[in-house]
Parts: sequence; structure tokens; C-alpha cells
Amino acid sequence: MSTERDKLVCNARDCFKKIEGTAWITCCSHVFCDQHGKEAKLRQPTSSPSCPACGTRFRDELSIVERKLNNSLQARAKQQICANLERKLEYYREMVCTMKRDGAQQKADTEMKIRRLEQQLEQAKVKLRQQQDDERQAGKNRFGEPSRCVKKRKPDDFLL
Repeated sequence: MSTERDKLVCNARDCFKKIEGTAWITCCSHVFCDQHGKEAKLRQPTSSPSCPACGTRFRDELSIVERKLNNSLQARAKQQICANLERKLEYYREMVCTMKRDGAQQKADTEMKIRRLEQQLEQAKVKLRQQQDDERQAGKNRFGEPSRCVKKRKPDDFLL
């Protein structure tokens, strides 16, 4: 004895009638009544067959299959659909976790590269200061102390 809740319903747009006897089940876990299932199956040989409910592309002729239902088969079909949805949900959860993990790893890698570049920049600054100091020292050694006898001129001295 099946309850109203155990009945399968056609997933076609604007149909939603209860499925009795024959159901068409897709690889993406959608169920269609006999009429809409046959229409979807007939459209399958076209260049890009897809699920009428969600648009998932069918890969082969087993992407949509016809099943004769009795009450126990109808209940099993519903369980199969729920199991597929649970598997999809679990897959999506794993994908989100993987993406978060990858994002965190990329962030850590980027931060490490930034730290390395900052260290290299500091090392380059130190080398530049050393070179400048060495050049000043070399200038003093070649020419001695800078001359103090040169009179500093004011801008007014150059006026005619």
C-alpha cells in the first residue's frame, strides 16, 4: 500500500502528473511520465540531446530508460533517485571542500612568494647602500678630502 507521498511525479515543465505504470528515468535522476519520456527519447538522436528538466546533456542511449512500475518498483525507483541526489550532494560537498583547500593553498603560496620577494628587496637595498658607501669611500681615497677652499657662491653672484 503506497501513500500519496510515495507517488512519483513527472518532472516535465507544467506536467507534474502522478506516474502510474511506466516511468522514464534519466541519468540526472529526473523522472518523466510515459508521454514526456517518449518525447525525450525521440529527441535523443539529435545533435545535442538533453534532459527536459535540467538541461543535462545525454551521453548515450542509456541516459534515459523506460521502466515498468508496480508499487514496489515505484518505491525502489524513488529510492534510486534519492540515492543519486545524495551522491550528487556529497560530490558537490567534496568539490567545495577541495576548492576551499586549493584556495587556501594558493593563498599560502602567494604569501610565501611575497615574503621571499620582500626579503630579496631588502637584500638589494643593503647591497645598494654598500655600493654607494664604497663609491663614496673610493672617491675620498682618490681625491682626498673634498676641498674646503671652494667658495660657495650665491645666486646673486652670477648676475651681471
